Amino acid sequence: MNKHASIAAALALCAIGRPLRAQEAPPSAVFASTDTLAQRVDRLESQVESLQRDLGAAPRKPTGGDLKLQFKGLIQTDGRFYLGSGANPAASGFWLRRARPELKGTMFGFYDFKFQPDFGENTAVIDDAYFDVRPWSFANLRIGKFKPPLGLERLRAARDLTFMERGLTADLMPSRDTGVEFRGGVFGGAIKYQTSLTNGTADAAHAPDGPATNAKELAARVFVQPFKNFGRRALENLGVGVAGSYAGSNPGIPVFRTATGQDQFMSYRSNVAFDGEQSHLIPQASYYLGPLGAYAEYAQTSQTALAGGARARLTNRAWQAAAFWVVAGGTASYKGVSPNRPFDPEAGTWGAWELAARFHQLWIDPRTFPVFADPTVSASRATAYTLALNWYLNDFVRLAADYEQTWFEGGGGAGNRPIERVLGTRAQLAF
Repeated sequence: MNKHASIAAALALCAIGRPLRAQEAPPSAVFASTDTLAQRVDRLESQVESLQRDLGAAPRKPTGGDLKLQFKGLIQTDGRFYLGSGANPAASGFWLRRARPELKGTMFGFYDFKFQPDFGENTAVIDDAYFDVRPWSFANLRIGKFKPPLGLERLRAARDLTFMERGLTADLMPSRDTGVEFRGGVFGGAIKYQTSLTNGTADAAHAPDGPATNAKELAARVFVQPFKNFGRRALENLGVGVAGSYAGSNPGIPVFRTATGQDQFMSYRSNVAFDGEQSHLIPQASYYLGPLGAYAEYAQTSQTALAGGARARLTNRAWQAAAFWVVAGGTASYKGVSPNRPFDPEAGTWGAWELAARFHQLWIDPRTFPVFADPTVSASRATAYTLALNWYLNDFVRLAADYEQTWFEGGGGAGNRPIERVLGTRAQLAF
């Protein structure tokens, strides 16, 4: 007997075993409904078998319809207030520091792309425009405009920075460049590497989207977290790395600015040109444990300068060390702070609070003066400390206040440039 007949017989027995009421259907209707019920059982069994096949089958290959899009954005409105006798009152005020819409996406499972312009400070530039091919975790390709793989703090996203501005080491490395990058990680991400071939651009400057010379810049970075996969919580977020680059020629003119104040304190003479080889060397380290974090890096750049008949290879150096403590409501990490409980006065939760301190310094090669730069106008050294207070209301909103004091050597006529004292504030929306 097939299953349809069994179901029909069971229903018929139920009907025979009791008197037929007026409102009940006659036996013919019972058999008709039995056919309908059997059809439903067939459909359900077919669906179950289909689900079982899907669960046991290999992952479906991506098709042309596999496209995931993300729209993100960053708005940073800053205040800079210069204090003390060396201040320039006209420079105090408010800035739209960054206004960055961001479009990200993934196509066909392992093709990523990112497009990010910036409209802050009355400019319109393309910060990032690249796509990634990432078939494996250990070998991926990036093509377009991106950050060259050099500085630890430079590679950190602007929305995640501990301080309002990057330290003086950022003056000695490029911001963005155009080219290709090969990147990946091995041993569960304990060792990460990046190597790039780009057009080459000036330190601390926004690169043009095309080449200035036929020479190209080759950069490489290796960052190691030796205890990442050993289950030792106290050491798993300890990381050390080194980065460097070499270019056969780079005509770009470097820019030297203070950090929080963003005031240029050193410039080359107008007849100076750069030619010949350029190199970078940047060792770096970071450590995070619960609410505590710290990082440090050293940056050195060497480049050949020309002025009339004079020629010299100039080596500039900088370093910084920073420490921070999330005093309440979150943990420290390279990706920034995410509050455990967002700000909500009615619930009695106040987000996360962070205290931070940094010491940083930059030296200009003494051979720069007086041939390549005027010592009465440009400082040969800048030394600064920064204190910061950050309030993370939630994952999207952050309020910050930084105080920075910078001392200079030279650059003030017959003496030193006046000390720069600046109070910075920031309201950030990152979504």
